[in-house]
Amino acid sequence: MTKLNEIAKIHSGIRNTQFKNKEKNYEYYMISLTNENNFKINKNNMESLFTDKKLDDKFLLKKGDIIMKLTPPYVSQVMDFDSNNITISSNYAIIKVNEKYSPEILNFYLNSEYIKKQIYQLSEQTSIKVITISNIKNFNIINLEKYQDEDYIELITTFQEKRRLMEEKINLEENILEELFFGE
Repeated sequence: MTKLNEIAKIHSGIRNTQFKNKEKNYEYYMISLTNENNFKINKNNMESLFTDKKLDDKFLLKKGDIIMKLTPPYVSQVMDFDSNNITISSNYAIIKVNEKYSPEILNFYLNSEYIKKQIYQLSEQTSIKVITISNIKNFNIINLEKYQDEDYIELITTFQEKRRLMEEKINLEENILEELFFGE
């Protein structure tokens, strides 16, 4: 067993209130995971954030970084595109995985029941149900080194694509039924 902070750098997103009513010298884009898009990263739905000074690199998201919601439903997603000046609010953790590890495998692990059990044990101790960055840093992680092979990454990627297609199929069938019954 190892702790998550031994294989990744973990930070909170930025507190955007500290940038309100400031000079607009730099423009950044904020992303969020919402139920509307099934908690996926939607690069077409970002809000602008203006600051008077440059943000530290630890707050800027790059391809391969993982973002994790600190409130229910505690989902995480991998940044699967490269772009400049993208950040996230303090309701999320930014997980920058060491080069030795696959972000896809770690993300799969972070969304697993094993981690969910750790999260729910931690969140039961607070009334707000928020997990903290220090909680995330101390997640127990199995030895992921043996799973860094391309076959495991392909297996996870194929599974996630199959899940996405099945969800689309179900949504389409629901829309067809609603159209048949309600004409909407």
